[in-house]
This record gives sequence, C-alpha cells and structure tokens, in this order.
Amino acid sequence: MSGRGFGFPVSRRAFRKTFSGGRATMGGRPRLTGGTGRDAVLYLDPRPVATQPPAAIPFESASMKAGDNYMRKLGFFAIFLGLFLFAGRASATTYYIDYASGSDANSGTAKTAPWIHLPGMQGCSSVCSSASPNPGDSFILKGGVTWPNSSFPISWNWSGSSGQPIYIGVDKTWFTGSAWARPIFNAGGAPIAGTYDVFIRAMSTAYQTWDNIEMTGFNWNQNFGYGANSCGVWAGGSGITISNWYVHGWSHTGGASNDGFTCILGDTNVPYMPNSLITTSIFDGSDSTNGGDSGTFTYGWPSETRNVIHDVSNGILPTGHGEVAYNLIYNVRKSFDATDHENAIETLIADGAYYIHDNVIHDIYGECMMVGNTNETDYLWNNVIYEGATGNCNPIHFPQNSDPGISMFFWNNTVAPRPGEGCFYTGSGYGVEWVSVTIQNTHCITTSSTIYSSGVTPSTVALIVDHNTLESPTTAAAQGYTSAGTFAYAPAATSGASVGAGVNLAVQAVAGLLSTFSSDTQYACTVNSSKQVVCPARTPKARSTTWDSGAYQFSGSTSSAPMPPTNVTAVPH
Repeated sequence: MSGRGFGFPVSRRAFRKTFSGGRATMGGRPRLTGGTGRDAVLYLDPRPVATQPPAAIPFESASMKAGDNYMRKLGFFAIFLGLFLFAGRASATTYYIDYASGSDANSGTAKTAPWIHLPGMQGCSSVCSSASPNPGDSFILKGGVTWPNSSFPISWNWSGSSGQPIYIGVDKTWFTGSAWARPIFNAGGAPIAGTYDVFIRAMSTAYQTWDNIEMTGFNWNQNFGYGANSCGVWAGGSGITISNWYVHGWSHTGGASNDGFTCILGDTNVPYMPNSLITTSIFDGSDSTNGGDSGTFTYGWPSETRNVIHDVSNGILPTGHGEVAYNLIYNVRKSFDATDHENAIETLIADGAYYIHDNVIHDIYGECMMVGNTNETDYLWNNVIYEGATGNCNPIHFPQNSDPGISMFFWNNTVAPRPGEGCFYTGSGYGVEWVSVTIQNTHCITTSSTIYSSGVTPSTVALIVDHNTLESPTTAAAQGYTSAGTFAYAPAATSGASVGAGVNLAVQAVAGLLSTFSSDTQYACTVNSSKQVVCPARTPKARSTTWDSGAYQFSGSTSSAPMPPTNVTAVPH
C-alpha cells in the first residue's frame, strides 16, 4: 500500500479507501502517558510488578543447600542490578539551550554555559553536534527566547526508556524578560527549507516529553507530500508525550491548494503510537489565514486529553485505542480545500476501545463526533455537543464502515443538533450488524421527532435505547436549557426535563477510565490570559441513586477534587 513505509497514508482524504481492509486486532486497554508541565511530567510506567515474592520461588526439598546458594546468588544479583539502575538514573544530564546568548562550543550543562541549538537542530555544531541524548536527560529551552526558521527542522533520533523519558522543555526559573514565557519556534511566515516543512521530525523514536513550546509562523506555499507539512512527526514512535504546547498563526499562501497541515502526526499502522498522549495544549487558528480555514490538530495519535482546539478545519483524529477526554473544540470551519473532510473528533482505525468523555464541542462544520470502526468498542459519556451560532455538523455519527463487530455505548450525553436533525446520525448504505449499540440517558434537544436521523436504524444483536429525554429547543429554553449560560444546556431547576429522568448506570462506572462516569461532566477546560490550559472548567457533581439524563447532574454532592488522570506516575525533572 502506498505510503505505509512512513506510517501514514498518502493523503487524509484517501484514508478510508486505503485502510478499508486487513486491519490487525490487538485488543487490550489504553495505556497512557501524560504530562502536566515541567515540574511533574506524568507518564505510565508499563514495567510489570513482580508477581512472585522470593518465598514463592520453588526449591527441591532434597537440596536445601542448593536452594540457599541460589538465594544468596539471587541476592547478590539484586544488589548489583539495583546499583546498576541507580547509576543509570544518576547519570542523567540536564542541558541548557539559549538561541540569544548561547554557544554550541559551551558545555551546555549550566545555565551560564548554554548551547545555542538543541541537538538535531539545523546549525548544531561543535560540542552540541557531538551530544548523544540518553534516557533521563533533560534539554531546557530558555523561556521567552525565539528560534528562527533556519533552526528547523529538528532531526531527532534519540529515545528515552520506560521510566526515564527524555525531556525537552522548560525550567520556569530560567527565562528572558520580566516574566516566564514559553520558548518560541517561529518559522517567520515562510516554509521550512528542505524536503520536510516541519519543526520536529522524530520518526521511530520512543519515550520523550516535549513540553511548553510555542509554535508560530508556520507556512506552506505549495502542496507537500503527506507527513511533510507538520509541527512534528513521530510515525513509528511510542511513549511520546506532547504537553502544554501553544500553536497559532499559521498560513497558506501562493500555490497551496491542499489543506495538508497536520500539526501533530502519529501513525496509522500497528501498534499505533502506544503509550502516547497529547495533553493540555492549545491549537488556535484565529490568527491564521482567513481566521482558521485550515489545519488539523492531530492525526494518528491514540490519546488526547485536556486540549483547547478552535478555528481550524480538523480537530482530533485518533488511531489505535485510548482516551479522548476533557477537550474543548469549537469553530471547526469549512476548509479552503474543497476536498477536505472536516471533523471535531473522528476515530480512524482501532485495535481496541476508545473512551471519549467530558468533551465540549460546538459550532462545528462537518462532523461533531464520528465513531465506529472495525475492532472498535466506543464508550462515550458526559459529552456536551451543540450547534451554536455557526455550526452545521452531524452530531454523533456512526458507523465508519461496513465491517461488523462494533460495540458502542452512549451514556449521559447532552446533544443539541441543527434543526431537524436527530442526536444520532446513523450512516446509510451499510449492511452492518453491530454486536451491541446502547443509547441511554441522552438529553436530546432538537426539532426532530426521533433520536435518530437519516440512514439505517441500527441492526444489532443487542440494541438498547432507554431513558433518553427528547424535547424541542423551544420547550427546553422555557425550562432554562440554553447555550447562553456558563455551561451550555445545563439544567436550571428541578423542574427541568432531564432532572431525575435517567436510569441509574452506576454498574457501568467500573475501575479505570470508566470510574469517572460516577460523576457528571467536568465541561472540558479553559485558557487563561497566559495561554495556558486550565482544568477543569467545572467541578463535577457525584451522581447519586437518582440519575439525570444528559451530561449534568442537577442535584448531588460536589466532588471534593477534580478527577485525576488514572494509572500515571509523577516524575519530577
């Protein structure tokens, strides 16, 4: 298949045809990495916990002496291994980079002797060019300093290890100016020279965290090949965390007719970027060409949480399996490329389950939410999806293709689609029978007389459509459900149609990611004046015995703290 050597198809528009068959089934639950900034990078340590204590090691009863010798050797080995691991961790080095006042001839190991370039940057020379980043190393970019177009692309060829990722980011005590600001990669409104119009190219690398970088001035003036028009490319990678980015101010000029700009590009081949996460980042096209008629935030990445994405042509298009949660996505606009397919969230290919929850999506052109692939189980809950003033999207659209074996669970979502549209749009032309489709506790605000629109009625072995609240926008507005409040379509009084209208689904709020289902929506995240993502936007309420329909629980105790990410370990730098 053309293009698969790079881990992605030739074009986004060709994706469905390219991947229409032969998908591998891997199964398994999401394994996530994460990050919340320089001071505490979060990631999952996938190393297995020992399952047998020493006492459980078998010995032959006739040879206790041999057993004693074995235990003694085992003890020596454990001491040696511990010292080896300690030495490895102790050898991690912190390097400092300052384009304004550094020199690549410096040692790079002190703030007073920084390099001018990050290893892999264009122009890296002398001591910088001889560097070989190791697991656990940190590379600190000075806050407020700008690296110009000539510094890119970064050809990054190094990997960390499980438990010792390489960190490329910031120390908020080291900056220029009166206050800390992100380091800036600025392409200056011109394409980056060479074959690849990208800031970072890190193919087939593993265990890195790229944190707190501002990227601006990205430009394309011709139609580049797929994967050659991005903020960063990690196809073939694993254990990659992108956190706290602020990307804005891109442009298409000249002969560019292809909306090929994909900011963060992962992989569409097995194993689909395992243990990788994009979190707490901003993708803002409001200061881009025509106020945001281009640009995809991410394509081919398994998990995206706590991001704010707006004024773009595409949002999140994940592959594999993972968590898509707490994202605010709005103003997805019609692309300048008439052949593009606009989406807020669209799962592309799966080898397991997606957990899609607590997202707020509004004013979308194209698809608000599109799910349902071969080998895919989808769990969607606590999402708030509404048309707003400029939207024209299909609300929750399934399936993606005609292959069987799809299970989907839609619980406690609030949906207000365009006039005449149901809250679920089932695609036509598919002779498909799903294993199960469950739609429960939806608050559906529409002029349509049915919760479904268009296409086919789902044909399943098990179909559950239960305890959904369907009401017109006029009736809902009279009860206080509007998009004008702080939290769109939240109930205003106990007399609201959604209050007490749900079925108790506590049995579904099992351990792991589904445990957050025991509380109502966190309503995604917001952005503060420093262009940092702040979460949650709303303190969730615990669902009690009586459940409401929709994403909100009107009465109930407020959770004592925001729900934290699950299965993560904090590692300070």
